Amino acid sequence: MIDEEVLAGHRQKLRRGTVVLAALATLETPGHGYGLPAVLEESGLSVDANTSHPLLRRLEKQGHG
Repeated sequence: MIDEEVLAGHRQKLRRGTVVLAALATLETPGHGYGLPAVLEESGLSVDANTSHPLLRRLEKQGHG
């Protein structure tokens, strides 16, 4: 039997990774960070500014910006 709490944790990690990869793919073309949630929404990922802005800062700090 699968522990629902463990499964929920795995889903959350998978979603975070998916959002990071989608953001990196989006950043291949020039644009503004405030438009990232809309671009990701077009791809089927619902991400708000409270998630995307810290993500963009972290990616920039890691040398992706």
